[in-house]
Amino acid sequence: MAIIGKNLEIGSNKASIPSAYKLDHIFITNYKGERQDIKFLAVKMEISESLYSQSLTLKLTLKDSTNFIEEFPIIGQEKIEVILNYKKRNGDPKNLKLKFFITEYPTYGTSDKQVFVQVITLVGISEQSYISNQKKISRSYVDNSANVIEKILTEDLNLPKRKFKHSGDSISSSKGIISNQRPMDVIEWFRRQSYAEDSFSPFFFFQTLNGKYRLFSLSSLISEDNKVFDKYFDSRDFNTDPNSDEDFRQREQRILKVSSDLKLNKSIQSRRGAFASQNNYLDYSNKTYTKYEYDYSTDFSDKPSLEGKKVISNKFLIGDDKLTDFTRAHCEYISVNSKSFEDNNNYNNMSKVSRHFINAYNALFNTFTHDIRLNGNFKLNAGRKIQLEFPKAIDPVAYRDLSKNPKSHHRNEFLSGKYLITSAIHEFSDDEYYVNLRVKRDSFSVDL
Repeated sequence: MAIIGKNLEIGSNKASIPSAYKLDHIFITNYKGERQDIKFLAVKMEISESLYSQSLTLKLTLKDSTNFIEEFPIIGQEKIEVILNYKKRNGDPKNLKLKFFITEYPTYGTSDKQVFVQVITLVGISEQSYISNQKKISRSYVDNSANVIEKILTEDLNLPKRKFKHSGDSISSSKGIISNQRPMDVIEWFRRQSYAEDSFSPFFFFQTLNGKYRLFSLSSLISEDNKVFDKYFDSRDFNTDPNSDEDFRQREQRILKVSSDLKLNKSIQSRRGAFASQNNYLDYSNKTYTKYEYDYSTDFSDKPSLEGKKVISNKFLIGDDKLTDFTRAHCEYISVNSKSFEDNNNYNNMSKVSRHFINAYNALFNTFTHDIRLNGNFKLNAGRKIQLEFPKAIDPVAYRDLSKNPKSHHRNEFLSGKYLITSAIHEFSDDEYYVNLRVKRDSFSVDL
């Protein structure tokens, strides 16, 4: 069945359910510049965005019974343009237009029962990532990371300036040489080295569903300035009248499916530098050696987090030692050159003040991970903050009978709370639109 869209009320501009959408066009352009609308051939489409990906990714499955693949033809030099329309409950129209360059053709086959039907899957990436695969750049730089990345995007990868945004943090600056590297590889190198100077938090470079590229620090994404987008409930019950505004809202906030990975293994987090680390620096210009020992209890106590509660207790001992005493659980060995520039402004020197914090942020960010499925919403994007509400694992009546101080809301205080969306897969299949989210949290919502 073609994914042309449904669930828009007949004779009305309103959406009947939150996942309502209309697929206007899927244009494919071949090597000759010929353009065709293939929306009636498309049976499944996934558009993925992630904090850990430099590009949106399109995965499109076509079911062809018109010999289109041969006659068009598809040879490995194609572009795809997707145009979607959707409406809010109040009828306000929204438009989404995305362009992709096809890079992979991972699936081709025919049906056992329908020998004259063939299926092909196309995988596409953004124009900037496609261009990056075809060129390399070399030059010197003297600037902060945000400005260097913006210059690469706009001058080397043809991105309009209005489509790049950064969080506005005071970002680390350095001098150096870019030596014969692919543009996106250079951007990733700068991202790994960069940190917000006020919080020492790492940065993410990613593309969102509106096509814009963002360079945002972790501290800015979890701050109060990034407002909670919405609240979602792990519930199986409906208690509103069908097709009412209340019913629409309840469907919009309902978690359809959830699976969790509670990464509470403190040993693994410790090995990644979450709680203690030893950081060794050899300055080969003057033959000096320095060492810095990071301690979660003292160094990380004022650093921002989603819920603001610590994830370890100092009452837990291994022999006579706390987890923060094991500084050699994670070790870094970094060479520095203090005489490379007069002001010692190079990327290795940046590591002396940031590496242990970046390791800790990255390790703690995986404290909670949930994969949830919701009714489709084009505004559920990587980098947004949402709130999840999980019920207690006990019957509400039994809980009221057993608890001396029963709470009115039967809420699981440990799992519920604020989470950050790290990836979103917008899935269109069988005329239904869902969004599969991976959300993470770096702290507890209960006080130890």
